[in-house]
Amino acid sequence: AAIDEAMACCETGEAKTILFGLSGTGYFDMTAYEKYHDGIMTDYIPTDEELERSFAGIPNVNL
Repeated sequence: AAIDEAMACCETGEAKTILFGLSGTGYFDMTAYEKYHDGIMTDYIPTDEELERSFAGIPNVNL
């Protein structure tokens, strides 16, 4: 929405301040977002073996 508003200002010549909220870390998110936006993101479904191996690396925390 902020980009749309900025583009509208460019077309009309109106100068305004546009405030928007940005969350997340673009450093990590932008490649995935670009793939999603471009329609080239593929679903990855880990195997049970991969999941078990990953779960085994999680420390056991007694609360």
